[in-house]
Amino acid sequence: MSIDSAKIVCTGCDYETHEVYRPIKIRYQTTNGSIVETGRAKGWCYDCASYSDIERMDPKEFHDELASKDRERCEVVNRQDELNRGFLSNLRHLSEKKELQYQLECLDNEMAELQALLEIAKWRKSKARCLRCWSDKTAPLTFDSESNIAYGFHHECGGNLKISYDDAGPRFNFRVATYVLNAEGECLGEE
Repeated sequence: MSIDSAKIVCTGCDYETHEVYRPIKIRYQTTNGSIVETGRAKGWCYDCASYSDIERMDPKEFHDELASKDRERCEVVNRQDELNRGFLSNLRHLSEKKELQYQLECLDNEMAELQALLEIAKWRKSKARCLRCWSDKTAPLTFDSESNIAYGFHHECGGNLKISYDDAGPRFNFRVATYVLNAEGECLGEE
């Protein structure tokens, strides 16, 4: 997959780096032997002193996603109930019923993974770790969709980080990197 690059600059100093989206999958191996997969987030690593890939380990984000999936699941169940009413309901809307059943199974799997991630995040002692140096001295970053500025983080100079997308810049192609971590985010290996 070929991915556009972007430039990250500080609004208060001359800090500049390139953001190259590299597909990363994180696989948590818990003490009870279960495996939970998730993606990564972007953030600031204080030990690397740079913009970096970090673990996606925000309990509030997991809780919000879980609530959203639960609402979506309720809508699917309500639609299933509507289709199952009436005379000859077993013969009507068969393809839509199959599709709804598939959606329900997918939602159940996604909710189970989110619940497992929420449990890991709740009992964890360390913050999200940098996927480069494995330090837990990180801060997650989210860029505002209109201004492209990360308002929740201040660079060491007091400025904010800003992302600018470069459509004419180089494009890169990476294979998916999979990191196997324990519940505390310590790297057990790479697949």
